[in-house]
Amino acid sequence: MAVSPDTAQSLIKELYLMGRAIRTVLAHPEEGHLLPGGIGVLGTLASKGPCRQVDLAVDLCISPSALSRHVTELVGTGYISRHADPTDGRATLIRVTDEGRDLLYRVRASRARGLQNVLADWSEDDAEGACVAVQKLRNALTAHAQSSAVHAHQPVSKESQEVDV
Repeated sequence: MAVSPDTAQSLIKELYLMGRAIRTVLAHPEEGHLLPGGIGVLGTLASKGPCRQVDLAVDLCISPSALSRHVTELVGTGYISRHADPTDGRATLIRVTDEGRDLLYRVRASRARGLQNVLADWSEDDAEGACVAVQKLRNALTAHAQSSAVHAHQPVSKESQEVDV
């Protein structure tokens, strides 16, 4: 193993604390009206485009039932819509609405301004280096979670569902 158990435990602790700090410092007021992770679901769906819920659940590394709660809420608020799949009448596709795109734009702009303020004493190189490291970690975690889900023929456990993008 290339990473020691102590380093792994320290990284887990820092990531947990970073998640708490992000939610506290960079939260947008409109996020408080959604389930935790709702903006992450909306953002991932906007990036992916219209899709079936089961496919989005795999991408998000959450269970279909956890995603169903998000979808129900986001449909109810008008941020996403459901439509029949033109290639399979038995299936439904979900997609982000114009209202959902507007919310994402406001939340992302607010978070970016907040992070710019927090990182005012960082260089662009420092911020880009942090971004590369976080992306590498996220990609490794996502690949492992998706591989595990495929091998187990089931979605990732509910514990991973509190991701907020």
